[in-house]
Amino acid sequence: MPTPDINGQDVDLLRVALCQIQTEAWETEDNFERTILALKDAAQNGAELAITPECVFHGYGFLDDKQEFIERMREAAVTLDSEKVSKIQNLAQKNRMPIVLGIAEKTPENKIHNSALFINQIGQIESIYRKVHCREAESISENGCFTPGNSFVTTPIRAGQNEYTIGSMICFDREIPESVRTLRAMGSHLVACPLATMTTRLENCPIKVENEFLTRARAAENEIFIVVVNHSGRYNGGSFVVGPTGEIIIQLGEEPIVEVVDIPIGVIPKLFHNNPLGWAGWGY
Repeated sequence: MPTPDINGQDVDLLRVALCQIQTEAWETEDNFERTILALKDAAQNGAELAITPECVFHGYGFLDDKQEFIERMREAAVTLDSEKVSKIQNLAQKNRMPIVLGIAEKTPENKIHNSALFINQIGQIESIYRKVHCREAESISENGCFTPGNSFVTTPIRAGQNEYTIGSMICFDREIPESVRTLRAMGSHLVACPLATMTTRLENCPIKVENEFLTRARAAENEIFIVVVNHSGRYNGGSFVVGPTGEIIIQLGEEPIVEVVDIPIGVIPKLFHNNPLGWAGWGY
């Protein structure tokens, strides 16, 4: 059975802002100010969901010495009740705009997580995703400072007159097939993926297996949208959206930019799946 065409369908749209923010490692105040400006730009352009890069405030900086890295991160990471997070919450509430915010999160137990907060349209932190799959350079058990999470999360969002489900993952999670499969099984129609890495142009993926190639496969095998948002500056941007048959919706360049994209999220239940445990069941 041929894959459905998502274009020209009379379905609910979700207006998503890809906030590709220029960051510098450890420049927390400057990065925060640029994050605020990007989110304001997203709101002014009518975004119904804004997504930032991974660990956007501290710029996803690293140090070679593990203990120095941990100590520096404890200074740079933010708690959920910090002033920076509160200001983002206020911005979300003022503009009635949900935000997926990538942060280095410090807990009351002094643990550090690589987290994605889902801040809803009334400014509440509705869900917290803590990166499950941490590479050796990240994980506290190896060479890094982050304590891995142990579960995935989903969050409801309105588009049109209907409710949909947003899943969250971060960077390396997309290389693990079970990450997106779990989020699909939890009912996700779209997965938000804050990122911090060098990207490859999607048009080059057919001849070279890269993370972007795998992301297209994750979207197609699970029949969902995936929105990946990267840093500009020290990483090369290339934020992108792929659709439920692995198609390219958009990919950005290297420059800092806020790009607002109308994603036809309503095609998922209409053309692809109503059963979150189904598999490639087009038209069923």
